[in-house]
Amino acid sequence: MNYLQRNRPRSPIVKLSLVLLGLFAAGTILLFFLSGPVISLVSPLWRSETWVGTRVSGFLEIFRTKNSLISENARLSERLAALEIELAAKAPGLGENESVAALLGRRQEEGGVAASVLARPPQIPYDTFIIDAGSRDTVAAGERVFMSEGPLLGTIADAFASSAKVRLLSTSGEKTAAVLERHGIPVTLEGAGGGNFRVTVPRETEVSVGDRILSADIAGRLVAVVGDVAMEPTDSFKQVLAVSPANIFNIRFVLIRP
Repeated sequence: MNYLQRNRPRSPIVKLSLVLLGLFAAGTILLFFLSGPVISLVSPLWRSETWVGTRVSGFLEIFRTKNSLISENARLSERLAALEIELAAKAPGLGENESVAALLGRRQEEGGVAASVLARPPQIPYDTFIIDAGSRDTVAAGERVFMSEGPLLGTIADAFASSAKVRLLSTSGEKTAAVLERHGIPVTLEGAGGGNFRVTVPRETEVSVGDRILSADIAGRLVAVVGDVAMEPTDSFKQVLAVSPANIFNIRFVLIRP
């Protein structure tokens, strides 16, 4: 007598068919429910998520754009300030100075030792810089220190192995021979500290805010710009306040020349 096997294994084809049928049924049921109440219930959440995502994305984009604009504006402002100093440093009579130098057999100096400013006011007292170039870089006491854009700043007070101390012309009490460019009148710049100078000229001397004051040497480097002029009716002299062409608290690089 033959008996049917109760636990006869199903063929792989049958198993696969059952799995596919189950997936189809589940998908049909899911689509059925999603097409109705579930969609209505979940839709506000989806909208909220989309709204929040859009706002957050927009906020982050605005934040990134704002930071980028701030950085770019700072860079452009710094570049504009440098260009203004360069323009101010170019004396109208520069060509004439070069011609005179040629007649005297002198060459206008070029290049120089570049250095970074390690410390400046108010980190250190008075109108003083500490720079990262010293005797190892051929820097010596007495050499002149310029802005990279051209104006004369001061002199090397002390030179060490790998650094040096710069004494600015605007140091309080420091006196520098100079020339008021308007009429080529010799003047004496007296440092008043903080990048400021005092100049005393006869009352009949014509001087206005914005006039340039140049170094007394043949190069005629820009040293200061007239910022204010004061005179009482009974005074025989004008008191002129001049300022450094750049903010000494922000200078980062200098050039050292003999």
